[in-house]
Order: sequence, then C-alpha cells, then structure tokens
Amino acid sequence: MNKKLTPDERKERIALLFKHHEEFFKKEGISKPLFMPKMAYVPEGKDDKCITFFTSELEQSEKFDTPKDIYVEFADIMYNFEDPDRGLYKWKFNPHWRTEYDIVTSKAGYERYAIPIDELHFVTDDKKKASSKPLQLEFDVDEESSDDALISDMTIRDLAAILLKKPVSKKQWLNKLIK
Repeated sequence: MNKKLTPDERKERIALLFKHHEEFFKKEGISKPLFMPKMAYVPEGKDDKCITFFTSELEQSEKFDTPKDIYVEFADIMYNFEDPDRGLYKWKFNPHWRTEYDIVTSKAGYERYAIPIDELHFVTDDKKKASSKPLQLEFDVDEESSDDALISDMTIRDLAAILLKKPVSKKQWLNKLIK
C-alpha cells in the first residue's frame, strides 16, 4: 500500500507536474492557471471514466471576475504522471456544475463531483510540443478508388484509435489523420 503524502509532499509533486507545462501557459498568456492533476477512473455506479473535484476545487474557478477553466494532467494517487505523452487537458468552466454533475462518495466518505473525461478538451502533449509547425493533415488518396471508407468496415481498434486519439489502427490513412 502507498504511504500517504504529507501536504508539503503533495504540493511539491504538483509543482513538478505544473513545471512541465509552464512553457505552454506562458506561451498562451495564461497567468496563474488553475492546474489540478487528477486520477481518471470509473466511479462506483458509473459507466464512464471520470475525474472528480471537491466542491472547494470547483469553487476556486468562481473566485475570479471571469471564472477560470481548470487544467488537468492525469496522475495517480501519488501524483506521478500516468500519460507518457504528458497530455494536458482543460475543463471549460460550467456555471451549472452544482446541478449538472453527479456527486460520488468515496469509501472514506468524501463527496466529490464526477466529471466525465469526454468533457475535457485536449490542449497539448509532448509529441505535439516538439513540432512548432502548424498541423497539416496529409494522407495518400488511392486514385483507383475515390470512394470513402464504409463505416461498416470500421473495427473496434479503429474506433478506439479515434476515441483515444492514438494512431493504433491498422488503417494507415486513419493513423495519419489521428496524428
């Protein structure tokens, strides 16, 4: 079992995760972003992967003249990053969070708001940071056949590639679109 982090250890680990994304925030002109590493999991009684926020964390968004979005990197309970690509996501502030999101209660009795990860907006990852060129979609078109691929030809792997935004399909043209 993992040892419990002290508040100082937690702050230190969050600061290290934040430091990795600091250049992005500077480049985008985002001063004092709300950055909260979160574990993505399927809460008991739910069907979809979620991240959870305490009421106090969501209330931080509202403390500004213009409510702030929250930036998230997926991390485990010990605040170690979980995504090797170090993806950064944004939860766009929803003023109706108190009524639109379900409350889940942990085994320890803590109540938190469950936000499905499909509501997060992908911002950046290390692979995309490495290239300063604008993204250009290029793929070879089979001149013999000008027909689009049929959806009935889509495999579960293709669907996973699209939903996870990972080029794992056996269809190279689809992987090129995803990259």
